[in-house]
Amino acid sequence: MSRIVGAGLGALIMVLAKPSLGADEWKPPEIKLPEPITHPRVAALPEELERLRVAWKADDANHKALIWIVDEADKGLKAPLNFPPRGAQHNQWYQCDACQRGLVTVDATHHKCPGCGKVYSGEPYDDVIFGRIHRGNLRYARMAAWAYAITGDAKYAAFTAKVLLGYAERYAAYPFHDNASADGKHKPGKSGGHLFEQTLDEAYTTATEIGPAFDLVYPELKDDERKTIREKLIQPMLENIANNKAGKSNWQTWHNAAFVWGGACLDDAAWLKRAVEDPANGFLFQMKDSVTGDGMWFENSWGYHFYTLGAMVCISEGARRLGMDLWNHPSYKKMFTLPVYYTMADGTLPRFGDDVTSSGRGNRVLLEAAQHAYKDPAILALLDATPSFESVMFGRDTSLKADPPKLESRVFKDAGHAILRTQGAAGLTAAFTFGPFGGFHGHFDKLTFVLFGYGRELGVDPGRAKSQAYRLPIHTNWYRATLGHNGVVVDRKSQTGADGELDLFAANERFAAVRARCYTAYKDFHQTRLLVLAPEYLLVFDELSAPNKAERRYDWLYHERSKAATCDAAAEAGELKDYPGVEFIKNVKTGATDKPVKVLFEDEAGATQLLLDAQPGTQVTTGDGPLGSVDERVPLAMVTRKSATARFAAVIEPCAKDGKPTVEAVTIEEKDGVVTLTVARGPERDTVTLSGKTLEVKRGAEKVLEGQEEK
Repeated sequence: MSRIVGAGLGALIMVLAKPSLGADEWKPPEIKLPEPITHPRVAALPEELERLRVAWKADDANHKALIWIVDEADKGLKAPLNFPPRGAQHNQWYQCDACQRGLVTVDATHHKCPGCGKVYSGEPYDDVIFGRIHRGNLRYARMAAWAYAITGDAKYAAFTAKVLLGYAERYAAYPFHDNASADGKHKPGKSGGHLFEQTLDEAYTTATEIGPAFDLVYPELKDDERKTIREKLIQPMLENIANNKAGKSNWQTWHNAAFVWGGACLDDAAWLKRAVEDPANGFLFQMKDSVTGDGMWFENSWGYHFYTLGAMVCISEGARRLGMDLWNHPSYKKMFTLPVYYTMADGTLPRFGDDVTSSGRGNRVLLEAAQHAYKDPAILALLDATPSFESVMFGRDTSLKADPPKLESRVFKDAGHAILRTQGAAGLTAAFTFGPFGGFHGHFDKLTFVLFGYGRELGVDPGRAKSQAYRLPIHTNWYRATLGHNGVVVDRKSQTGADGELDLFAANERFAAVRARCYTAYKDFHQTRLLVLAPEYLLVFDELSAPNKAERRYDWLYHERSKAATCDAAAEAGELKDYPGVEFIKNVKTGATDKPVKVLFEDEAGATQLLLDAQPGTQVTTGDGPLGSVDERVPLAMVTRKSATARFAAVIEPCAKDGKPTVEAVTIEEKDGVVTLTVARGPERDTVTLSGKTLEVKRGAEKVLEGQEEK
């Protein structure tokens, strides 16, 4: 088996990858259709179809990679074909308003809350199930279309035609609706549709299901069937999508994908020009305005980064097969390689923004297309050796392997993240967010962090509810709110959408540090946060001030994935009031202390000690809050101080099973404008000194890290 080793990665990238062009050098391709255009064309080129057909006739691993497609097509042919009486509704309605839990399907018209047991029926709950049926129908149509293309069996094409013609007959007849009109109080707006409740979903379906299905079975369709599907389904769906110009958004990227695939199915290059060249909506606009210089999608959520990449791959692959190269855009490849450098100790990516849990390796369909375009070892390292449908179609040699790039501490200024890594038994990794606000799918989490160690997640970002509870209070008051993050809440209110600025970043293999500031998250408020990652612990130092000298309430929060949080200073059962989101915190205990605050988070895998400096009048609260749902609980600690100016110095030290914390104290001292943080570890002392624009870290007498403030 051949292997590309990490030591030669840079040289091999130069050899294997396409040359990188600067933004000023790159010229977009001319947007036009081949003459004459034949079908299938946009779903697969003739040589790609031939690879699939050869593999199907073989008796090897490539053949096995295709069996599931034909099996799925056979399921579709055997199952009753059911067209619901109206279009789909958004999954956000499939919730219990009282319990804020996702519903459980009893049958097509009964939907039960697993908490209170209430059963819901009718619109919009039934319509969520209709959506699943619509998606299932169209997925089976696509699978059957591929089965026809691979095997040549016309029965599969006949099934695909039946589904597409069925929706062509019904599309205009389905009531127009949107994702808000289900409450009976809102008239549907331009973001709605007939088959689905959003132009987003109709675009996604056009690009991923209807477009490929129509293109692949085109040779088996009669002229009148082609005309019906084009004029009653694809054309009106594109026109509806075009009415909703979404600009800088993941929606518009999927709109553009629909224009490419739908336009190719209609043999109409005007739709492709719109997809690529529209100055306020097209692919070129999105790459310029919606992707950071580092390659991060602006919404600062890995879930939506990959979701958007799905649309971009549809655009660039469709364009490639029509003779237009968009893959070579100078910003594009970074979107695929960037996630590698965010990989945490458990292989996942930080759960920033509206995300559940993402992984760089969890998007094989996208990565196969990117590897076909770029031949990049960094992407190849993420791909499995087992053949897949995509690897067979693209002709990738799955015996060729690559070592992943070495993961080191890095800062991504444009995306607004710093990744800190240190070598040691714990394998600690921290991710810090300080950059631009991510909009609708971004969170109010400026200067917050997550922490991983011993191969698992420790300090938690809540992401979003698995049930997509976007319309419910839990989303606003917990998942998006500062309260749900490892940050500082001021005066019991969540941050506003704010941007932070990087002050300092320094790193080597043993220690890493980052400091950033944010002055706009709250009115008349300044915050600076410093993270220092040692091999054994994470030090967090916050400086908070109200320039108008008014007293403020500062709630310092940390959420740890464990079973329980215990603190001697918080021993009394308590209750949190007058605080949006605290209704989701359970098992509350409170107390006050003038001594250091020590909280222990424990489960069967180990323990983590949170230790904060001693200050008079400190209030301490422990409890637990939601993660994926209100039923999945994560312990937390809240440390409260009140004054115009406040400081918090905290050390978070995870231990392996049967291990014991070594940090005994953390202190803050200031003299002549120089701030010194001391971490006592038995007889050893680690000191962090902030003097003007300079950072210095010492372990005993040894200087282990130094850094200078950004200019």
